[in-house]
Amino acid sequence: MQKIKNKLAKAKSLISIKTYKRPLVYIIMLMIIINLVILTIAAIIALFIGDEFDGFIDAFANGSLKWMLAPNAILSIQNPDMLVLAVIVLMTGLILFSGTIIALTTNAIKDYIQKKNSGAGKIFLEQHIVILNWNSKVPELVSDLLYVEDKDVTVIILADIDKTYAEKQIINAIQKTKVDQSIVKMNVLVKHGDPLLRSDLMDISVEHAKAILIMNPDNHETVYKNMSKSDLSVIKVILGLGPIEFLYQPPIVVEIKHIDSYDKILTLSRVVEKLHEHIIMPICFDKRLGQIIAQTLIENQIEDVYLALFSFQGSEVYALEDVSFEQCMKDYSHALPLMVHEGLLYVLSLSDGSKNKQADHKFPSIKLKKKKFVEQPDIEIYILGQNNKLQFILESLKQYEQINQSKFQATWIAEEEIDDLVKKLNQSQKHTTILLLSDEKQEDDALDANVIDNLIYLEGNLTNQNVHIIVELLNPKNDPIVKDFNINNTIISNKIISLLLSKLALYKETAPFYEDLLTIEPDSHNEDKLSILIKPVSECFNEKFPLVFNSQKQVIESVYESLGKTYMILGYFHHEDLIIFEDDLHKDKLISLIETDRIILIKL
Repeated sequence: MQKIKNKLAKAKSLISIKTYKRPLVYIIMLMIIINLVILTIAAIIALFIGDEFDGFIDAFANGSLKWMLAPNAILSIQNPDMLVLAVIVLMTGLILFSGTIIALTTNAIKDYIQKKNSGAGKIFLEQHIVILNWNSKVPELVSDLLYVEDKDVTVIILADIDKTYAEKQIINAIQKTKVDQSIVKMNVLVKHGDPLLRSDLMDISVEHAKAILIMNPDNHETVYKNMSKSDLSVIKVILGLGPIEFLYQPPIVVEIKHIDSYDKILTLSRVVEKLHEHIIMPICFDKRLGQIIAQTLIENQIEDVYLALFSFQGSEVYALEDVSFEQCMKDYSHALPLMVHEGLLYVLSLSDGSKNKQADHKFPSIKLKKKKFVEQPDIEIYILGQNNKLQFILESLKQYEQINQSKFQATWIAEEEIDDLVKKLNQSQKHTTILLLSDEKQEDDALDANVIDNLIYLEGNLTNQNVHIIVELLNPKNDPIVKDFNINNTIISNKIISLLLSKLALYKETAPFYEDLLTIEPDSHNEDKLSILIKPVSECFNEKFPLVFNSQKQVIESVYESLGKTYMILGYFHHEDLIIFEDDLHKDKLISLIETDRIILIKL
């Protein structure tokens, strides 16, 4: 007896397991069994209440089964008892069989819709852009890709985030762009999942990707020494990508928080065999932004120049092979040369350099009388607020001091010392810069709260008109809010970094250019090559104004030759408008520079 009980218990357990694994199959089989039992019972009853059938098989096939599947058959039944039985079989069949099929079909459609809405299931893609993890930069990054020359772009995001929320954030970012939505062909897909799971990675066809961006998940809690949870997560994702055999060898651009993680990732790419073949480019968010903010403190409008260089709108930076600097200056009509590195010429152009040769120079260069100008003047800087970028800001300013023999007196001020600072500045008429850093440890809704609070105080108490105020914002939504304050520049950190990340992902060959451009580091001659200067044209040249030129190329060659071929002009600021030289540089185009126009120079 006990053996029977054990076998029944085992069978019950097995059925339970099978039911849990495949509930749909179990339900269908159960309904079939129940219907067979009902049909069998009805066939037996039919043999007892009438003589219309020749045995059980005939009663089952031409009786109960026929009544259930072909309801019209009951119309020919003369026996009242048999008619009642047939109606019972028909109704039972409609309830159990047809009802079950309808319910199962409805549930299947509902499950399919829910599955797609949640981003579940395999997505078959080819040469798409993959974004792993989610942070506040992702919506900006996606909206930047609208300006890619090839508008037919597919982006898929795999992250542990609510799909509806993520899509809403992306839509809001896209709607803020000036792109005509009717011509946008970019597909953006969001899939809820874990980038650490190989199955989830394969569900987004990661092996067919043309570029991969691993975002830092904004969790900065320290787990070991100076490693944060977010950087640890990023490193794990990199290791998870290692064994995957990629079809197109996509660059893997990695956003990291701490500078120490940069070396760790480069070490991994060297020592882990499965990572040898991958192009891994770590970008330290804090370091890059610290360098950019430091440069903005010295050149107030340099952020606008960087946004133009990083953006996919207008001219972009391309790498040309087998082209010298002077050859480009002489023969290329659509490209502005910027730097030579390891056999590659980096140019600013609307295309990849295919539009080039034009030998005829309609307008010869003009010899301009050069003035001796100071590259960087002395500046007094006060920094309010503190975040992880502060150390890189101060380091960059020290490098500037060494290179330019200038004094950048940068002082960090605690929040509670703002009263004393304002009193000091009001008693002085010196030209001073105040930088307001945003507290990055706040929740999303509270980001930039300290900046806004300090702005309100400065607006109400600071009377010195010679004070320049520069603010850092983490949330782009707050940009319109601070526009009405008396500020000189707004640095939207997320916007700059998202542009840089997407640029490196799609044009990996430009990495050396951006590295040299953003790095502030003296060479053997104590000079910082590839640095940007913004100077009033009257400080550069001793000429009568306006300076009139007949083409963009004439301006470029005139400035280049007059400044001893050590500087290249990228464009200029006319009032507050930024003009970057682009398109056909030889084309007839009258350019008039007035004294207050500021030319943008890149040191070669």
